[in-house]
Amino acid sequence: MKIVLASESPIRKRALDLLRLPYETCPSRIDEKAIRDDNPARLTEKLAEAKARKVAEQHPNAIIVAGDAVVAKVGKIGVKIYEKPRDEPEAMQFLRELSGNELQFVTSLAVLNAASGKMLSTVEISNITFRSLTDDEIRAYMRKYDVLKYAGAFESDAVLFFSERFSGSYNVVAALPVNKLILFLREQGVEI
Repeated sequence: MKIVLASESPIRKRALDLLRLPYETCPSRIDEKAIRDDNPARLTEKLAEAKARKVAEQHPNAIIVAGDAVVAKVGKIGVKIYEKPRDEPEAMQFLRELSGNELQFVTSLAVLNAASGKMLSTVEISNITFRSLTDDEIRAYMRKYDVLKYAGAFESDAVLFFSERFSGSYNVVAALPVNKLILFLREQGVEI
């Protein structure tokens, strides 16, 4: 059965490339701001499932793989969710706010059999503590990486550069829980 990745993300493509399965890409282009939830896990799950359903409309006989990720920081007034920044000033603000703080990288995965309508989904969380960052190193990082493509304005290399502590799922590297992806694909009938 054909596999379609509901994303053009190089990091998510890398996750599927690891499995050495043929697949196509078809970004969902959903209005992510139209789907809201104050709980980061529920938000990412809703977004991943909506992306899978949207792509299934164009690929009714495929297995659709979709994901979403946000960064969350618990503060005195509750949880703040960081999605992709709108522009570079917002990216700079995100990284300043994450500097010296504990955060969660929340990743969801949805695997939909478009023919049967069977949806499998999961959410995994990585806990990361960033060390204090200087404005100069934030600017240098922003020049090196296309931070507007990443939740919280950082991608997996930032964990190497900026983190003091890391625990939980390794999904931050692939922006998809690859271990669960394998199980979900098998459950949807893909030989892997």
